[in-house]
Amino acid sequence: MSQPDDVVAVQLLAILNDADAPEGDQLDAAMELEDHSGAWFEHEIFKILRREQFESVLAQHCAESLAGIWARQGRIDQGFFPELHGPALREVLGILGVRAPHLIPAGTGED
Repeated sequence: MSQPDDVVAVQLLAILNDADAPEGDQLDAAMELEDHSGAWFEHEIFKILRREQFESVLAQHCAESLAGIWARQGRIDQGFFPELHGPALREVLGILGVRAPHLIPAGTGED
C-alpha cells in the first residue's frame, strides 16, 4: 500500500504519530482526518486507534473521523470494524447511526 499524494493527510498523520506534539495539535489533526481518504490513510488511522487501545480522547476523535470517511464513501472496513470497542466503537456507531445507519453491521452495538 503506497503513501498517498495527499500531502495534508501525510502531515496530519505525522502530527498524530509525533509523541512530542502538543495534545491540542493532535486533537485538531484527528478532527481533520475526515476530509481525506485512501486505503493507506485508513490503515494508518487503524494503527493509531490500536496504539491508543480505542480508549483515549485522541482515539475517540480518530474514530469519529474514520466513521465520517466511511459514511462519505458508503462503506466500512469489514476487517477492521470488529476490532473496534469501547469509546472508539461508540463514536463510530454514533456517527454512522446519524449519517449512514445502513453501514452498521447487524448485531453491532449495545442492544
